[in-house]
Amino acid sequence: MAYKFNVSTFYVTPEHLEKMREFSGSSGHSPQDLVNQFTRGHTTNHRPYYERLARLDVTKRGMDVDEWVDIVINEGFKALPAYKEQPTSDEIGQNPLGHIILPSDVISQDGNYMHLTKQNLILVKTAHYFDGSSIAKFISKIIFDHLNTRWERNYARQMGAEKSNNWLKGE
Repeated sequence: MAYKFNVSTFYVTPEHLEKMREFSGSSGHSPQDLVNQFTRGHTTNHRPYYERLARLDVTKRGMDVDEWVDIVINEGFKALPAYKEQPTSDEIGQNPLGHIILPSDVISQDGNYMHLTKQNLILVKTAHYFDGSSIAKFISKIIFDHLNTRWERNYARQMGAEKSNNWLKGE
């Protein structure tokens, strides 16, 4: 069963918006599809970290796993009971998005719902909770990180091949 995760707004730099539009036009994926893919990719790339945080949260709240999952899915982290023992920064570890500071020239974009599996929904909500920013900023940091670290490797060659067949010539 797919679960909906609301991303009503996100922010991108003008350069990133242009890259997303360019790739969207060539691939047939809407910009929202790309945001969904970037978010799923981030969750996949950091799955062990976010799984560990979810387990830590359950333990520190002294909750039954099934009850914790039900609340996180249906009501979110704000509905969870208070911690019985506060997690320490050493236990939490380094946030994979902690180094991302969005520039001041970001442009607000309308989002939509993301459809996620149960596990990915839990991990995205866990990641967002421990990130501590708004959903819009959290998703924006994922987009920013994804395009800064993966554009050249994953997309630039495809965009070049849209304009020229030289890639087949080894040029």
